[in-house]
Amino acid sequence: MQTQQRFWLTILSIGLLAIASLYFFNRPQPQHKDTEINQAAATPTAQNLGENMPSADKKITATASSGSSTDAEVMTPELQERLSEMQARRPNLHFDTNEVTAAVARTTTWTATDTIHRELPLAEEEFTDGRQFLDLDSLKIETLMPGDQINVRVDEQAKDYKVTIDRIEKHDYNSISWYGHITGDDGHKYQVSVTRGEHLTVGGLDTPDGHFVIQAHGNKGWIASSQLLFKADTSVSDAIHPADVDPNYTHPAHVH
Repeated sequence: MQTQQRFWLTILSIGLLAIASLYFFNRPQPQHKDTEINQAAATPTAQNLGENMPSADKKITATASSGSSTDAEVMTPELQERLSEMQARRPNLHFDTNEVTAAVARTTTWTATDTIHRELPLAEEEFTDGRQFLDLDSLKIETLMPGDQINVRVDEQAKDYKVTIDRIEKHDYNSISWYGHITGDDGHKYQVSVTRGEHLTVGGLDTPDGHFVIQAHGNKGWIASSQLLFKADTSVSDAIHPADVDPNYTHPAHVH
């Protein structure tokens, strides 16, 4: 009886050992390499960042290269001379090459606008007295050189006039004047001048349509005829009475 029990215990032990062996050799193997690869992909290393993000150095280099190419295309000897003259006149200002190039191509120095520039230092009644408000192209004026021509319109009813710049004068008080002329149909030269300081621009234009005054603070301004600005007050006599200048004056005796 005991012999039979030992026999079956031996058979059972062998069976369990066989099952354990089969499980050990057929169990799923850990994916060490896959795990390492996945961890490497998930971890932001310097190499990964360098491959997947734009390089700051490359971006700056590309921008600088692009800018240099553009500047090289527009930097003609004439433009270089103009920029040098502008910088000599305004040593404290920096002029962008591309902006100057665009300004040189423009043909006008101001544009009329329907907007009333309320920020200008005018009396309330002067905002509606008939003067034409405008947007000034300050950079265009700064680019002007002797021989340049610009189109100006002094009034909505007037035609465009072509102003030829004759000379430029830099003053001691940090302002610059541009002097030019308009040639009328009769060949007469009408004088034009524009003076720009740090913020204020003033000018006078003689034209076949009369004399006009321009004023701007920054890039906001107005233009008006002198006739509009200096209206005569008909209620006040401009006659000079002798008694006003001669204290010894005596009224003549009335003759009846």
